[in-house]
Amino acid sequence: MRRFHCRCGLPVYFDNHRCGGCGRLLAFDANRLEMVAEVEPGSGLPFCDYRDSDSLCNWIASDGDTICLSCRTSRVIPALSKSENRSRWRTLERAKRRLIYDLLRCGLPVDPDRMQFAFKEDRRTNPDVDDDHVSTGHDNGLITINAAEADDVYREAMREQMHEPYRTVLGHFRHESGHYYYHVVVPDARLAEARALFGDERADYDAALRQYYDNGPPANWSDTYITGYASAHPAEDWAETWAHYLHMQAALEAAESNGLVATAASEAADWRGRFIELALSINSVQRSLGLKDAYPFVITERIGEKLAFVDSVVTAFSHQPPSSAMTAS
Repeated sequence: MRRFHCRCGLPVYFDNHRCGGCGRLLAFDANRLEMVAEVEPGSGLPFCDYRDSDSLCNWIASDGDTICLSCRTSRVIPALSKSENRSRWRTLERAKRRLIYDLLRCGLPVDPDRMQFAFKEDRRTNPDVDDDHVSTGHDNGLITINAAEADDVYREAMREQMHEPYRTVLGHFRHESGHYYYHVVVPDARLAEARALFGDERADYDAALRQYYDNGPPANWSDTYITGYASAHPAEDWAETWAHYLHMQAALEAAESNGLVATAASEAADWRGRFIELALSINSVQRSLGLKDAYPFVITERIGEKLAFVDSVVTAFSHQPPSSAMTAS
């Protein structure tokens, strides 16, 4: 996420509601990908109706609507009668807004009629709901996130149980969006190329997941897959690679905006090489503070080929004439 500025010139951040310097109210404009400030303190902006809700939305309402683009994608939210769900909802919506920024920045369409989100509980954390088990996943445009993932303790327990190097709310959003965007950005003409890299996404998903959970990833998985879970099924390999592509692009943008790395000279710049150098530097800083690596993954040649494919289809899609691609709503 890059750095933004208020009208008064002071830096402000993506989650801010007010400038700490001049006091102007702030909001994010999804059409311009900019934080905007009131002309004068108290003059107001066309805020989303959910600004004063527990989600603390800080976006501008969509054109012709009173709700912003991000909030329009929320189909189900956890019951707010349960006090802890208020902070959960806030955490989930905050991560979703970052995902949507990622997607729009990449030139991808965000259509709230096609991609929606359901934040649901199950009986493991709330005995009063109907579902015994809610799995985070994607189904024909509907992305479901178990609301408990917004709890740090629950998420860390799941990370250890799943033997993951890290597990974040934003990572869930980026991963699940990959399942949706596969059918948006990969044209029929490049399906054979995608299947050569990731495998055939039509393979029996349930059987593949049973095999993975019974036996784990293959011994040499790290040569070919960005994570062990990516080896479970071609669709998961794509989604994990997609999520890491968004991780890398977001980290590079933040690093450039804050002067940690030089701004790329052109779109053709070696973004993967630049990210790897950035990650190595950040990991060194983390270790010097006695902390875990910020990016504990290895990009092999094969994984690099997959990332390059994701970048190529995203770039090609984003450069299509507006009439040949879906538009953001």
